[in-house]
Amino acid sequence: MLERIADGLSLAAAYSATACILALTLLILAQILVSFLARYIPALPPGIPVAWEYSAYLMGGAFMLGSGMTLRAGQQIRVEILLRVGGGRFAKGLEMAASFVGALVTGFLAYALIDMTLRTYGRGEVSQDSFTALWIPQAVLALGASLLALQMVARAVASVTGRALARPELGAATAIE
Repeated sequence: MLERIADGLSLAAAYSATACILALTLLILAQILVSFLARYIPALPPGIPVAWEYSAYLMGGAFMLGSGMTLRAGQQIRVEILLRVGGGRFAKGLEMAASFVGALVTGFLAYALIDMTLRTYGRGEVSQDSFTALWIPQAVLALGASLLALQMVARAVASVTGRALARPELGAATAIE
């Protein structure tokens, strides 16, 4: 049941990550268009003032929201040389250890981002350029980190119970791509 919940939430977040990438692409194209037109129409600004700031928010959101599904699909970057030591005899133990350490690290990351978001919200902090309430992009990062932590916990449980650690069919591409 934990895997189904983690997979469902991670899949929804992956679709949100896709929306972030789409919005980022449209923002960059709009920035290019406005910059190009400003050369010929002096009344236009030379660019979109918040483009860099919002590009960073969207890229961070895409990265964090997509990380849980990337882990579950087995498409994260891994250095597997230790898994091959001793002909793979230690692979299961190393996978368990890595999963538990990963769950601790991502759990701490999620906690820290949630704490930062709540503090920022409480202080009413806004960005200097666009006056965007900073808790909004921070909440997206915290959500993505929380879902990654949930997937790491599910992976740790799966490693102990002998269940499959990855579901490659959930990936958007093959590991080689």
